[in-house]
Amino acid sequence: MNVHRPATSATPVLWSALGLLALLAAWHLAALRLGPLLMATPAQTVQALAALLAGEGFRHHAAVSLLRVVAGVGLAIVIGLVLGLLAGRHARLRALLEPLRWVLMAVPGVIVVVLAMLWFGLGTAMVVFMTVALVAPGVYVNTLKGLLLVDPALVEMARVYRFGRLRRLRHVVLPALTAPLCAALLIATCSGVRLVVMAEVLGAVDGAGYALANARGTFDSAGLYAWAVLVLGLVAVLELGLLQPLQRHLTRWRQDAAPALAALARGRADA
Repeated sequence: MNVHRPATSATPVLWSALGLLALLAAWHLAALRLGPLLMATPAQTVQALAALLAGEGFRHHAAVSLLRVVAGVGLAIVIGLVLGLLAGRHARLRALLEPLRWVLMAVPGVIVVVLAMLWFGLGTAMVVFMTVALVAPGVYVNTLKGLLLVDPALVEMARVYRFGRLRRLRHVVLPALTAPLCAALLIATCSGVRLVVMAEVLGAVDGAGYALANARGTFDSAGLYAWAVLVLGLVAVLELGLLQPLQRHLTRWRQDAAPALAALARGRADA
């Protein structure tokens, strides 16, 4: 009799490692096929990465890009979350924001970059504006959809037991937003990094994207791929070091929210 055994925690890590090895092998074979002018091999990229980290310009470009990512993504998350919460409570505001939401989600990013360059010139203001304009709508939509899916029974129970706004927000609204909000944060962070680098490539005088454009212009294939690896490393650090721990914390908090709400209701009923 065959007994199904659940996969151990090491199994996903093993498959992820195999996937990474497959990508590296495909990268190496493609580089050998195309030649060093078009694509550097993984070994050449590592050598260029070591030289890049030891250079003087790396810290400046990396710090500038990181500042832009934090400012752009942070503002986009705050704006999208606040507008989503307000639109979920007020149908008129939701209808008022709908055309703007549609325009920002439908327009190609390169058009927003060109307009931002005309309005703000080259530099941080342009990059941050473009990132906020393209990332905030996604956060807004996820927040709004999560708010509209709040269990009406929980809302009615909170109203019956006369919970204040803060308690309703903490025990009813925010737990319902946990899943869509986690998805929105992940998408916003990854998209924000890509948008910042794209804006820097098209119209900035510093930053990782600017360095990428310089490497492309001088046919420095190894340097270009080294900067690309650094950008991927930034996304990995943000996701593994910040977003996944935050997601686990929010998931545990959501699981504890229902018992806490029931305990508050019993306390109100006994009183």
